[in-house]
Amino acid sequence: MTPGVQDVTVIIPTLALAEREVSLFRAIESVLGQENIRATPVVSVNGTWKDRRLLARLHADSRIRVIEHEKTGIPVALRAGREVVDTSWFGTLDDDDYLLPGALLTRVRALSEHPECDTVVTNGYRRDATGGDVIHVTDPDRVRRDPLGHLLEANWLLPGSWLSRSSAIDPQVFAEMPRFLECTYLAVRFAIAERLLFLDEPTVVWHAGRPGSQSWSRSHRLGQADALQRILKLSLPAPFRAGAMRKFTAACHAAADLYLEERDLGEAWRWHLRSLRGSGGWRYLLYTRRLLAAVAGKGAR
Repeated sequence: MTPGVQDVTVIIPTLALAEREVSLFRAIESVLGQENIRATPVVSVNGTWKDRRLLARLHADSRIRVIEHEKTGIPVALRAGREVVDTSWFGTLDDDDYLLPGALLTRVRALSEHPECDTVVTNGYRRDATGGDVIHVTDPDRVRRDPLGHLLEANWLLPGSWLSRSSAIDPQVFAEMPRFLECTYLAVRFAIAERLLFLDEPTVVWHAGRPGSQSWSRSHRLGQADALQRILKLSLPAPFRAGAMRKFTAACHAAADLYLEERDLGEAWRWHLRSLRGSGGWRYLLYTRRLLAAVAGKGAR
């Protein structure tokens, strides 16, 4: 390697499921194939559903650092991965996404040229089920001017789009991460630190709507409110806190609606009452009629 080449760690959380083997190794190869960077993929295998043959293949590859832990969840996997980082720079990558050529060098150079910044976030492509790519952030200047304001409308942080100085992000950041809305939580942490650099240069391909994605799961839909509560515990500027509180109220209402669909009226009422007590909860007052009608219908049977 040429002098001055930088060492970078990329944490890849995975359940190591057989159906994700192809995409997982594509992600790994996209890290290892970065030019003018010594990149080490740390594959953080979490949960108990791991495929033993795939796990053996990972351990047999000397280019990869593999860690295992029984608890399930991206925060657990990222914290475990961060605890073994021994390079000056690190980032993350989902197990079915991949880095574009030059991604890590672009990020390292950006932070080297901006010592006042601890984290660089780049643009990226969202790939849908048909294989079509769409640029993720269409108004990069807005992100630079008001990252938190933009975040209330849309999340500009893709899972594999950032790189940080290891000295600035310790494992505790991931210990406090909610189980859902992980990227939103990280984006908030990066923004409130006010040491963030955004580059309008795509460096990652993120796959939307993929099979088995947590974002499509029932638990993810029900986990939004708890995740927002965790975010609200951070030291937030007043305008963003107000917006996040409104989103929390909406998440409570969404949970109530889901439980009503499932005919779990007790949980539907519990979440509905939480939404009414939340910021802007008056918007859901008329929803009480639907719940009363559901109760009356159940009693009539």
